[in-house]
Amino acid sequence: MERIEHRQRWSARLRRASEMLEQHTAAAPALHLYRATLEFQQDLALRSNQIFDLSVPLREQIDISEVSAAFPGILSLGLAHGSETLQHAAQDLRQSGESSWRRNLNAVLTGSSSLAATEDFFARACLQPVAENLQLQLSRDANYHEKTCPACGGVPQAAVLRPEGEGASRWLLCSFCLCEWPFRRLVCAWCGEEDKEKLPRYSNEEWPYVHVEACDTCRHYLKAIDMSIDGLAVPIVDEVALAVLDIWAKDHGYTKIIWNLVGF
Repeated sequence: MERIEHRQRWSARLRRASEMLEQHTAAAPALHLYRATLEFQQDLALRSNQIFDLSVPLREQIDISEVSAAFPGILSLGLAHGSETLQHAAQDLRQSGESSWRRNLNAVLTGSSSLAATEDFFARACLQPVAENLQLQLSRDANYHEKTCPACGGVPQAAVLRPEGEGASRWLLCSFCLCEWPFRRLVCAWCGEEDKEKLPRYSNEEWPYVHVEACDTCRHYLKAIDMSIDGLAVPIVDEVALAVLDIWAKDHGYTKIIWNLVGF
């Protein structure tokens, strides 16, 4: 049953990416890259069958040697589907060899990454599905409401609003292992600001189910996907598709907590 659910999860992401390609032509280059990346990640995820060891932190359980073996594949993908900048990065990494791949993987794995978005893409694309497989084996702590991921300590990529009672509960989506955990509605996910007057939201009437959650105290933001408005959304995919909101946020002086896989 778990294997079937695993395949269904990846099928839903790929199907949604195809739908977003039809709806958001302005983001087509990024979405073509992302859909190809999802296919790569699906293959990696379905081949990974590591059992979670509760006595060892999640990040320490990921074998760099095993993940590094997938690196040539993601480099080829970058050359075939990436922007000119990403293609140059892929060529440089291919020439620099496995020791360079391992350094980048380790930088992202340990959370000490100062990599450019292009270098970060290749490492995160390889690590993400392995990390997700591990966190899916963990039980959830309903009382955990911190700003970092309870499974791996990562920072949030996006917020997800899910229907609950007559309203919606807010969850944060981890940028590293894709774990979701509950978080208070009116609190900055970066600095903890609670004054609603300092927590502006921005949305476009054309896509009302996705909005920017910004903070005027720390000047950080993330995007939120409201499943109570569009229950067919796949948060990790829709977050990538609505890059136009990232452009708005950047133009208004906000910095994203962490860029998504394709660099927005």
